[in-house]
Amino acid sequence: MAQLATPPRSGRITTPQGIELFYDERGPVDGTPLLFIMGLSAQMVFWPAPLLDQLAAQGFRVIRFDNRDVGLSTHLRAPIRHSPLAAIARSMLGLKLTVPYTLHDMVDDTCALLDALGIDRAHLIGASMGGMIGQLMAATRPERVLSLTSIMSGTNSRWLPPPKPAALKGLVAPRVRIENREQYIEFGRQMMRTIGGRLPQGDALMEQMFGESWERGLHPRGIRQQFMAILATGDLTRYVKKIRCPVTVIHGSVDPLIRPAGGRASARHIPGAKLVMIPNMGHDMPESLLPRIAQLIEETARRA
Repeated sequence: MAQLATPPRSGRITTPQGIELFYDERGPVDGTPLLFIMGLSAQMVFWPAPLLDQLAAQGFRVIRFDNRDVGLSTHLRAPIRHSPLAAIARSMLGLKLTVPYTLHDMVDDTCALLDALGIDRAHLIGASMGGMIGQLMAATRPERVLSLTSIMSGTNSRWLPPPKPAALKGLVAPRVRIENREQYIEFGRQMMRTIGGRLPQGDALMEQMFGESWERGLHPRGIRQQFMAILATGDLTRYVKKIRCPVTVIHGSVDPLIRPAGGRASARHIPGAKLVMIPNMGHDMPESLLPRIAQLIEETARRA
């Protein structure tokens, strides 16, 4: 993988709604922007640096950021009205949920970051929940989106196969006491064995990402609030049908969290979308696949 000649540049912006977002960027400032949006509970450091460095070396301006409620961005403490199980039940029944925010608000955050960085339009790359945010943004703010690469995501339809219970519990409601960095890294290993696929994760890289996440600080309440945002936003099908930019949908064939049917649904409903199903990949981005994922992102951007 390509190596960066200079370290990433970092900073904070404040959205019109008062949300602080921490970001970093690499590559030439005048390069075509690639904006990486991470998924549920995950800090921006879970975008692997080798992936970002390879794209920056191709001349792209590569930007990643912490969503609200994780990492070094704003942590919210709104009243929690529903337990995870009650929220899932209400969502499956099509009942209203009372939540602090939805994915539409996170689209607003993403647009505010682009505004603050002086970027009119960007290529979006979203993982899991980040893919849903990217799909919503491409549908509702088409003037801001050059292309979209959606990784291990879906349409969030209640009619799709649900996550495997162990995978969902491990991410949203783990029952484990974590008191130090080593325990958190071990928790990460166990979680990735549950939600990952059959390909080698890359132990050193995974340890680095979980270790850095611990050092930057955890916000367990934020995980639940992001999860509620996904449930409250509901089915994205009516939105994704409106997307007109180039789209590539990347999904693992053995993803236990957002099942392969989720990726197929996105690709089926987005006009002209390219679907890439990767054998033995789960809800993860194994180190061995990073060059291929970088190539698919670049190809999608070139299509625009």
